[in-house]
Amino acid sequence: MTSDDPRPSRIVGGGINTRESEPPVVVTQMLGIDNSDPIREEALRARFLSFDPLFDAASNLVAHQLVLRGRAAPADAPAELRQMEEDMLLTGLYSLMQGGLTDKLPLLVRISPGVLFSEVPQQLNQPRLIWCVAIDNEQHLARALALQDAGMAFCPTLNRNDTIVQDSASAWHYLSCHADDTPPPVAARLVVESVRHAHTQTRWPESAWFKGSFFSGDTQPVEVSHEHAVQLDLLAIALRESVETLVQFFRLNPDMTPRMLAIANSQVGGLSRPAESVAHALIMLGPQRARRVAALLALAGKQPSEAMRHYAVTALTRALFMGKITRLGAPAESAADAFEIGLLSIAPRALSLPVETLIRKLGLSATHARALSAHPSPEGAMLRLAHACENNDVDTLASHAQKLKIPLHQISVAYLDALIAASALDEALH
Repeated sequence: MTSDDPRPSRIVGGGINTRESEPPVVVTQMLGIDNSDPIREEALRARFLSFDPLFDAASNLVAHQLVLRGRAAPADAPAELRQMEEDMLLTGLYSLMQGGLTDKLPLLVRISPGVLFSEVPQQLNQPRLIWCVAIDNEQHLARALALQDAGMAFCPTLNRNDTIVQDSASAWHYLSCHADDTPPPVAARLVVESVRHAHTQTRWPESAWFKGSFFSGDTQPVEVSHEHAVQLDLLAIALRESVETLVQFFRLNPDMTPRMLAIANSQVGGLSRPAESVAHALIMLGPQRARRVAALLALAGKQPSEAMRHYAVTALTRALFMGKITRLGAPAESAADAFEIGLLSIAPRALSLPVETLIRKLGLSATHARALSAHPSPEGAMLRLAHACENNDVDTLASHAQKLKIPLHQISVAYLDALIAASALDEALH
Protein backbone atom coordinates (compact mmCIF):
# COMPACT_ATOMS: atom_id res chain seq x y z
CA MET A 1 0.00 0.00 0.00
CA THR A 2 1.32 3.44 -0.90
CA SER A 3 0.17 7.04 -0.69
CA ASP A 4 0.61 10.21 -2.74
CA ASP A 5 3.12 11.55 -0.24
CA PRO A 6 6.56 12.07 -1.85
CA ARG A 7 7.97 10.20 1.15
CA PRO A 8 5.41 7.40 1.50
CA SER A 9 4.87 5.68 4.84
CA ARG A 10 6.46 2.26 5.09
CA ILE A 11 4.17 -0.55 6.20
CA VAL A 12 5.87 -3.24 8.21
CA GLY A 13 3.96 -6.50 8.53
CA GLY A 14 3.65 -9.02 11.35
CA GLY A 15 4.46 -8.96 15.01
CA ILE A 16 3.26 -6.82 17.87
CA ASN A 17 6.44 -5.17 19.03
CA THR A 18 8.26 -1.98 18.07
CA ARG A 19 10.90 0.22 19.60
CA GLU A 20 10.91 3.99 19.93
CA SER A 21 14.30 4.05 18.16
CA GLU A 22 12.67 3.08 14.86
CA PRO A 23 11.83 5.81 12.32
CA PRO A 24 8.42 7.49 12.80
CA VAL A 25 6.63 5.37 10.20
CA VAL A 26 3.32 3.60 9.85
CA VAL A 27 3.65 0.06 11.19
CA THR A 28 1.39 -2.87 11.95
CA GLN A 29 2.99 -3.88 15.23
CA MET A 30 1.74 -3.15 18.72
CA LEU A 31 3.71 -0.14 19.87
CA GLY A 32 5.51 0.38 23.13
CA ILE A 33 8.66 1.62 24.79
CA ASP A 34 11.74 -0.36 25.74
CA ASN A 35 13.24 1.37 28.74
CA SER A 36 16.22 -0.02 30.58
CA ASP A 37 16.20 2.71 33.24
CA PRO A 38 15.69 1.46 36.80
CA ILE A 39 12.14 1.74 38.13
CA ARG A 40 11.78 3.56 41.43
CA GLU A 41 10.01 1.75 44.23
CA GLU A 42 7.37 4.46 44.40
CA ALA A 43 6.47 3.67 40.79
CA LEU A 44 6.35 -0.05 41.52
CA ARG A 45 4.02 0.53 44.48
CA ALA A 46 1.83 2.81 42.39
CA ARG A 47 1.40 0.05 39.82
CA PHE A 48 -0.06 -2.63 42.04
CA LEU A 49 -0.96 -1.15 45.43
CA SER A 50 -4.03 0.85 46.29
CA PHE A 51 -5.28 2.49 49.47
CA ASP A 52 -9.00 1.95 49.94
CA PRO A 53 -10.56 4.63 52.16
CA LEU A 54 -12.50 4.10 55.38
CA PHE A 55 -14.85 6.77 56.72
CA ASP A 56 -16.60 7.60 59.95
CA ALA A 57 -20.34 8.22 60.34
CA ALA A 58 -19.89 11.83 59.21
CA SER A 59 -18.07 10.69 56.01
CA ASN A 60 -14.70 11.93 57.26
CA LEU A 61 -11.65 9.94 56.05
CA VAL A 62 -10.27 8.09 59.08
CA ALA A 63 -8.11 5.22 57.76
CA HIS A 64 -6.96 3.31 54.69
CA GLN A 65 -6.81 -0.38 53.82
CA LEU A 66 -3.91 -1.61 51.71
CA VAL A 67 -5.12 -3.72 48.76
CA LEU A 68 -3.89 -4.90 45.37
CA ARG A 69 -5.20 -2.79 42.52
CA GLY A 70 -7.85 -4.54 40.48
CA ARG A 71 -7.36 -7.88 42.23
CA ALA A 72 -9.45 -9.71 44.82
CA ALA A 73 -9.33 -13.49 44.78
CA PRO A 74 -12.73 -14.92 45.82
CA ALA A 75 -13.01 -17.25 48.77
CA ASP A 76 -13.33 -20.27 46.49
CA ALA A 77 -10.30 -19.35 44.36
CA PRO A 78 -7.38 -21.83 44.26
CA ALA A 79 -5.15 -21.61 47.31
CA GLU A 80 -2.17 -20.89 45.04
CA LEU A 81 -3.85 -17.76 43.66
CA ARG A 82 -4.76 -16.47 47.11
CA GLN A 83 -1.21 -17.15 48.29
CA MET A 84 0.25 -15.34 45.26
CA GLU A 85 -1.87 -12.27 45.93
CA GLU A 86 -0.99 -12.23 49.63
CA ASP A 87 2.72 -12.50 48.80
CA MET A 88 2.38 -9.55 46.41
CA LEU A 89 0.56 -7.50 49.04
CA LEU A 90 3.14 -8.22 51.75
CA THR A 91 5.98 -7.46 49.35
CA GLY A 92 4.40 -4.09 48.70
CA LEU A 93 3.97 -3.54 52.43
CA TYR A 94 7.66 -4.28 53.03
CA SER A 95 8.49 -1.69 50.41
CA LEU A 96 6.22 0.86 52.05
CA MET A 97 7.76 0.25 55.44
CA GLN A 98 11.30 0.64 54.08
CA GLY A 99 10.35 3.95 52.52
CA GLY A 100 8.52 5.07 55.67
CA LEU A 101 4.78 5.54 56.07
CA THR A 102 4.09 9.21 55.46
CA ASP A 103 0.33 8.99 56.00
CA LYS A 104 -0.63 9.64 59.62
CA LEU A 105 -3.88 7.69 59.30
CA PRO A 106 -4.11 4.03 60.40
CA LEU A 107 -3.39 1.47 57.70
CA LEU A 108 -5.34 -1.82 57.67
CA VAL A 109 -3.74 -4.88 56.07
CA ARG A 110 -5.59 -8.18 55.63
CA ILE A 111 -3.56 -11.35 56.14
CA SER A 112 -4.33 -15.05 56.25
CA PRO A 113 -4.31 -16.91 59.59
CA GLY A 114 -1.10 -18.64 58.51
CA VAL A 115 0.80 -15.33 58.54
CA LEU A 116 -0.02 -15.03 62.24
CA PHE A 117 2.45 -17.84 62.91
CA SER A 118 5.21 -16.31 60.80
CA GLU A 119 7.66 -13.54 61.68
CA VAL A 120 5.92 -11.05 59.39
CA PRO A 121 3.79 -9.26 62.03
CA GLN A 122 6.78 -8.74 64.33
CA GLN A 123 9.04 -7.62 61.47
CA LEU A 124 6.51 -5.08 60.24
CA ASN A 125 5.18 -3.95 63.59
CA GLN A 126 4.36 -0.25 63.39
CA PRO A 127 2.03 1.87 65.55
CA ARG A 128 -0.35 2.82 62.72
CA LEU A 129 -0.58 -0.71 61.27
CA ILE A 130 -3.74 -2.76 61.97
CA TRP A 131 -3.78 -6.43 60.98
CA CYS A 132 -7.10 -7.79 59.69
CA VAL A 133 -7.37 -11.56 60.04
CA ALA A 134 -10.02 -14.27 60.29
CA ILE A 135 -9.92 -15.98 63.69
CA ASP A 136 -11.31 -19.45 62.99
CA ASN A 137 -10.26 -21.48 66.03
CA GLU A 138 -8.69 -21.36 69.47
CA GLN A 139 -5.17 -21.72 68.06
CA HIS A 140 -5.60 -18.62 65.89
CA LEU A 141 -7.19 -16.84 68.86
CA ALA A 142 -4.33 -17.58 71.24
CA ARG A 143 -1.70 -16.44 68.75
CA ALA A 144 -3.48 -13.19 67.84
CA LEU A 145 -4.12 -12.30 71.48
CA ALA A 146 -0.45 -12.94 72.31
CA LEU A 147 0.65 -10.62 69.51
CA GLN A 148 -1.86 -7.99 70.63
CA ASP A 149 -0.46 -8.21 74.16
CA ALA A 150 2.98 -7.61 72.61
CA GLY A 151 1.75 -4.27 71.26
CA MET A 152 0.33 -5.10 67.83
CA ALA A 153 -3.10 -3.98 66.67
CA PHE A 154 -5.64 -6.44 65.26
CA CYS A 155 -9.06 -6.16 63.66
CA PRO A 156 -10.26 -9.77 63.60
CA THR A 157 -13.23 -11.39 61.90
CA LEU A 158 -14.55 -13.88 64.48
CA ASN A 159 -15.81 -17.33 63.51
CA ARG A 160 -19.53 -17.41 64.31
CA ASN A 161 -19.49 -21.19 64.76
CA ASP A 162 -16.87 -21.23 67.51
CA THR A 163 -18.27 -20.16 70.87
CA ILE A 164 -14.87 -19.53 72.47
CA VAL A 165 -13.76 -17.38 69.54
CA GLN A 166 -17.04 -15.42 69.66
CA ASP A 167 -16.67 -14.86 73.40
CA SER A 168 -13.38 -13.03 72.80
CA ALA A 169 -15.17 -10.07 71.17
CA SER A 170 -14.63 -7.82 74.19
CA ALA A 171 -10.86 -8.43 74.15
CA TRP A 172 -10.17 -6.55 70.91
CA HIS A 173 -9.49 -2.89 70.22
CA TYR A 174 -10.95 -3.22 66.69
CA LEU A 175 -13.50 -5.71 65.40
CA SER A 176 -14.41 -6.46 61.78
CA CYS A 177 -18.13 -6.71 60.96
CA HIS A 178 -20.27 -7.07 57.86
CA ALA A 179 -22.90 -4.42 57.16
CA ASP A 180 -25.67 -7.04 57.47
CA ASP A 181 -24.49 -8.19 60.92
CA THR A 182 -26.13 -7.18 64.18
CA PRO A 183 -23.82 -4.65 65.90
CA PRO A 184 -22.10 -6.44 68.83
CA PRO A 185 -22.30 -4.73 72.25
CA VAL A 186 -18.55 -4.21 72.73
CA ALA A 187 -16.23 -1.29 73.43
CA ALA A 188 -14.08 -2.09 70.39
CA ARG A 189 -14.12 0.19 67.38
CA LEU A 190 -16.24 -1.61 64.80
CA VAL A 191 -14.94 -1.68 61.23
CA VAL A 192 -17.97 -2.28 59.01
CA GLU A 193 -17.48 -3.56 55.46
CA SER A 194 -19.82 -3.71 52.42
CA VAL A 195 -21.96 -0.71 53.34
CA ARG A 196 -24.15 0.00 50.31
CA HIS A 197 -27.11 2.00 51.65
CA ALA A 198 -27.64 4.86 54.09
CA HIS A 199 -30.18 2.94 56.18
CA THR A 200 -27.55 0.24 56.79
CA GLN A 201 -25.05 2.73 58.14
CA THR A 202 -27.48 4.30 60.62
CA ARG A 203 -27.77 1.01 62.56
CA TRP A 204 -24.13 1.20 63.67
CA PRO A 205 -22.54 3.20 66.51
CA GLU A 206 -21.24 6.71 65.86
CA SER A 207 -17.68 5.49 66.58
CA ALA A 208 -17.71 2.86 63.83
CA TRP A 209 -15.59 3.03 60.68
CA PHE A 210 -17.20 2.19 57.35
CA LYS A 211 -16.07 0.86 54.00
CA GLY A 212 -18.21 0.25 50.93
CA SER A 213 -19.86 1.68 47.85
CA PHE A 214 -22.17 4.00 49.83
CA PHE A 215 -19.09 6.06 50.71
CA SER A 216 -16.55 5.58 47.95
CA GLY A 217 -17.90 3.46 45.11
CA ASP A 218 -15.14 0.88 45.65
CA THR A 219 -17.41 -2.15 45.92
CA GLN A 220 -17.39 -4.21 42.72
CA PRO A 221 -20.82 -4.20 41.08
CA VAL A 222 -22.88 -7.30 41.81
CA GLU A 223 -23.73 -7.79 38.13
CA VAL A 224 -20.11 -8.56 37.14
CA SER A 225 -20.01 -12.25 36.22
CA HIS A 226 -17.32 -14.65 37.34
CA GLU A 227 -16.01 -14.91 33.78
CA HIS A 228 -15.73 -11.14 33.47
CA ALA A 229 -14.04 -10.99 36.88
CA VAL A 230 -11.38 -13.45 35.64
CA GLN A 231 -10.94 -11.38 32.47
CA LEU A 232 -10.55 -8.22 34.56
CA ASP A 233 -7.97 -9.97 36.73
CA LEU A 234 -6.00 -11.03 33.64
CA LEU A 235 -6.19 -7.51 32.21
CA ALA A 236 -4.82 -6.08 35.46
CA ILE A 237 -1.94 -8.59 35.40
CA ALA A 238 -1.26 -7.91 31.71
CA LEU A 239 -0.99 -4.16 32.34
CA ARG A 240 1.23 -4.27 35.41
CA GLU A 241 2.82 -7.59 36.23
CA SER A 242 5.80 -9.61 35.04
CA VAL A 243 5.86 -12.47 32.56
CA GLU A 244 6.38 -14.81 35.52
CA THR A 245 3.09 -13.68 37.03
CA LEU A 246 1.35 -14.20 33.68
CA VAL A 247 2.74 -17.76 33.55
CA GLN A 248 1.38 -18.36 37.04
CA PHE A 249 -2.04 -17.02 36.03
CA PHE A 250 -2.33 -19.49 33.16
CA ARG A 251 -1.22 -22.34 35.40
CA LEU A 252 -4.12 -21.49 37.69
CA ASN A 253 -6.52 -20.94 34.78
CA PRO A 254 -5.70 -23.73 32.29
CA ASP A 255 -9.00 -23.26 30.45
CA MET A 256 -7.63 -19.94 29.14
CA THR A 257 -4.50 -21.48 27.60
CA PRO A 258 -5.91 -22.71 24.24
CA ARG A 259 -7.11 -19.26 23.26
CA MET A 260 -3.89 -17.65 24.50
CA LEU A 261 -1.86 -19.99 22.30
CA ALA A 262 -4.15 -19.34 19.33
CA ILE A 263 -3.56 -15.58 19.56
CA ALA A 264 0.18 -15.92 20.21
CA ASN A 265 0.66 -18.28 17.26
CA SER A 266 -1.39 -16.12 14.89
CA GLN A 267 -0.10 -13.23 12.76
CA VAL A 268 -1.01 -10.95 15.66
CA GLY A 269 1.58 -12.60 17.88
CA GLY A 270 4.17 -12.50 15.14
CA LEU A 271 6.25 -15.42 16.44
CA SER A 272 8.96 -16.75 14.19
CA ARG A 273 7.90 -20.33 15.00
CA PRO A 274 4.87 -21.82 16.79
CA ALA A 275 4.98 -21.98 20.58
CA GLU A 276 4.30 -25.35 22.21
CA SER A 277 2.88 -24.06 25.49
CA VAL A 278 1.73 -20.81 27.05
CA ALA A 279 4.93 -20.51 29.08
CA HIS A 280 6.94 -21.07 25.88
CA ALA A 281 4.84 -18.48 24.04
CA LEU A 282 5.20 -15.85 26.76
CA ILE A 283 8.99 -16.26 26.80
CA MET A 284 9.25 -16.13 23.00
CA LEU A 285 6.99 -13.08 22.81
CA GLY A 286 9.02 -11.12 25.34
CA PRO A 287 7.54 -8.90 28.09
CA GLN A 288 5.96 -6.24 25.86
CA ARG A 289 4.29 -8.53 23.34
CA ALA A 290 3.30 -11.04 26.04
CA ARG A 291 1.39 -8.35 27.91
CA ARG A 292 -0.29 -7.15 24.72
CA VAL A 293 -1.43 -10.66 23.73
CA ALA A 294 -2.68 -11.36 27.28
CA ALA A 295 -4.63 -8.09 27.25
CA LEU A 296 -6.33 -9.09 24.00
CA LEU A 297 -7.28 -12.44 25.53
CA ALA A 298 -8.65 -10.61 28.58
CA LEU A 299 -10.91 -8.54 26.32
CA ALA A 300 -12.08 -11.49 24.22
CA GLY A 301 -12.48 -14.22 26.86
CA LYS A 302 -11.79 -17.94 26.58
CA GLN A 303 -14.84 -18.67 24.38
CA PRO A 304 -15.59 -15.36 22.68
CA SER A 305 -18.99 -14.73 21.14
CA GLU A 306 -19.36 -12.81 17.91
CA ALA A 307 -19.80 -9.61 19.91
CA MET A 308 -16.66 -10.27 21.98
CA ARG A 309 -14.64 -11.01 18.84
CA HIS A 310 -15.84 -7.71 17.40
CA TYR A 311 -14.84 -5.88 20.60
CA ALA A 312 -11.35 -7.40 20.57
CA VAL A 313 -10.72 -6.64 16.89
CA THR A 314 -12.01 -3.09 17.36
CA ALA A 315 -9.75 -2.62 20.39
CA LEU A 316 -6.69 -3.80 18.49
CA THR A 317 -7.56 -1.60 15.50
CA ARG A 318 -7.86 1.46 17.72
CA ALA A 319 -4.66 0.60 19.57
CA LEU A 320 -2.61 0.12 16.41
CA PHE A 321 -4.07 3.25 14.84
CA MET A 322 -3.39 5.45 17.86
CA GLY A 323 0.15 4.10 18.09
CA LYS A 324 0.73 4.89 14.44
CA ILE A 325 -0.64 8.42 14.73
CA THR A 326 1.62 9.05 17.73
CA ARG A 327 4.62 7.94 15.73
CA LEU A 328 3.58 10.31 12.93
CA GLY A 329 4.00 13.26 15.29
CA ALA A 330 0.82 13.62 17.37
CA PRO A 331 1.49 15.21 20.79
CA ALA A 332 0.82 12.14 22.96
CA GLU A 333 3.00 11.24 25.94
CA SER A 334 4.18 8.07 24.19
CA ALA A 335 3.18 5.48 21.63
CA ALA A 336 2.81 2.94 24.44
CA ASP A 337 0.28 5.13 26.26
CA ALA A 338 -1.64 5.73 23.04
CA PHE A 339 -1.71 2.02 22.26
CA GLU A 340 -2.97 1.03 25.73
CA ILE A 341 -5.66 3.73 25.71
CA GLY A 342 -6.90 2.47 22.35
CA LEU A 343 -6.96 -1.08 23.67
CA LEU A 344 -8.73 -0.16 26.92
CA SER A 345 -11.30 2.04 25.20
CA ILE A 346 -13.39 -1.07 24.44
CA ALA A 347 -12.95 -2.63 27.91
CA PRO A 348 -16.06 -1.02 29.51
CA ARG A 349 -18.24 -2.78 26.93
CA ALA A 350 -16.27 -6.01 26.81
CA LEU A 351 -16.24 -6.39 30.61
CA SER A 352 -19.61 -4.71 31.32
CA LEU A 353 -18.07 -2.16 33.68
CA PRO A 354 -18.47 1.62 33.99
CA VAL A 355 -15.39 3.58 32.91
CA GLU A 356 -14.93 4.96 36.44
CA THR A 357 -14.90 1.45 37.93
CA LEU A 358 -12.46 0.24 35.29
CA ILE A 359 -10.08 3.12 35.98
CA ARG A 360 -10.10 2.37 39.68
CA LYS A 361 -9.90 -1.43 39.44
CA LEU A 362 -6.97 -1.33 37.01
CA GLY A 363 -5.21 1.53 38.77
CA LEU A 364 -4.84 3.46 35.53
CA SER A 365 -2.62 6.50 35.23
CA ALA A 366 -3.94 10.04 34.98
CA THR A 367 -3.12 10.05 31.25
CA HIS A 368 -5.22 6.94 30.66
CA ALA A 369 -8.02 8.11 32.94
CA ARG A 370 -8.36 11.51 31.22
CA ALA A 371 -8.56 9.97 27.76
CA LEU A 372 -11.00 7.19 28.68
CA SER A 373 -13.31 9.50 30.62
CA ALA A 374 -13.52 12.05 27.74
CA HIS A 375 -11.52 14.77 29.50
CA PRO A 376 -9.47 16.98 27.15
CA SER A 377 -6.06 15.45 26.38
CA PRO A 378 -3.91 14.63 23.31
CA GLU A 379 -4.67 10.93 23.73
CA GLY A 380 -8.37 11.65 24.08
CA ALA A 381 -8.26 13.60 20.82
CA MET A 382 -6.67 10.61 19.07
CA LEU A 383 -9.34 8.30 20.48
CA ARG A 384 -12.03 10.58 19.04
CA LEU A 385 -10.12 10.49 15.76
CA ALA A 386 -10.28 6.68 15.84
CA HIS A 387 -14.04 6.88 16.42
CA ALA A 388 -14.34 9.23 13.45
CA CYS A 389 -12.46 6.75 11.25
CA GLU A 390 -14.79 3.95 12.37
CA ASN A 391 -17.87 6.03 11.53
CA ASN A 392 -16.40 7.62 8.37
CA ASP A 393 -17.06 11.04 9.91
CA VAL A 394 -15.29 13.18 7.30
CA ASP A 395 -15.83 16.52 9.07
CA THR A 396 -14.32 15.31 12.33
CA LEU A 397 -11.45 13.65 10.46
CA ALA A 398 -10.61 16.87 8.65
CA SER A 399 -10.83 18.90 11.85
CA HIS A 400 -8.52 16.61 13.82
CA ALA A 401 -6.09 16.24 10.93
CA GLN A 402 -5.70 20.02 10.91
CA LYS A 403 -5.24 20.20 14.70
CA LEU A 404 -2.69 17.37 14.69
CA LYS A 405 -0.93 18.80 11.62
CA ILE A 406 -0.98 15.37 10.00
CA PRO A 407 -2.12 15.09 6.34
CA LEU A 408 -5.55 13.53 6.02
CA HIS A 409 -4.31 10.89 3.57
CA GLN A 410 -1.72 9.71 6.12
CA ILE A 411 -4.47 9.32 8.70
CA SER A 412 -6.47 7.27 6.22
CA VAL A 413 -3.48 5.05 5.41
CA ALA A 414 -2.73 4.56 9.10
CA TYR A 415 -6.29 3.51 9.88
CA LEU A 416 -6.57 1.17 6.92
CA ASP A 417 -3.23 -0.41 7.83
CA ALA A 418 -4.41 -0.92 11.42
CA LEU A 419 -7.71 -2.36 10.25
CA ILE A 420 -5.99 -4.90 7.99
CA ALA A 421 -3.49 -5.93 10.67
CA ALA A 422 -6.18 -6.30 13.35
CA SER A 423 -8.37 -8.45 11.10
CA ALA A 424 -5.93 -11.34 11.66
CA LEU A 425 -7.14 -11.50 15.27
CA ASP A 426 -10.65 -12.54 14.26
CA GLU A 427 -9.42 -15.87 12.86
CA ALA A 428 -7.49 -16.61 16.05
CA LEU A 429 -10.66 -16.04 18.12
CA HIS A 430 -12.85 -18.53 16.22
